[in-house]
Amino acid sequence: MNDVKGAIRNLEPLIDEQQTLKSVEARGRPPELTLKQSVLILLTKELIGKSNRNMASMLNLFSLLSGIDVSYKKVERLYSNYDVSLAILNLHLLIMKKKGVKKINACGDGTGYSYP
Repeated sequence: MNDVKGAIRNLEPLIDEQQTLKSVEARGRPPELTLKQSVLILLTKELIGKSNRNMASMLNLFSLLSGIDVSYKKVERLYSNYDVSLAILNLHLLIMKKKGVKKINACGDGTGYSYP
């Protein structure tokens, strides 16, 4: 649990450091979550091993502290958000660079394709 706690604590500075291009503003309602909030929710959910519904319930429980109040469907849609995917890819590349990984023999997203 201490490893998970340390990983979550280190996520926010890494997310701030990674470079993500901004996509063109879409029509319709403005997003409820910032890109940083979306990436933090998705990665924290994976680190603690919760389902989308459980993660949304936890967010509702702590909404007074975090200011984030979303449904489980919103958490589920984060997987198909292009900006979130790009931010996670950039975060993956940044972590590999910081760790000094020169030769890649694994992938970070489960596709089987490694990144340059």
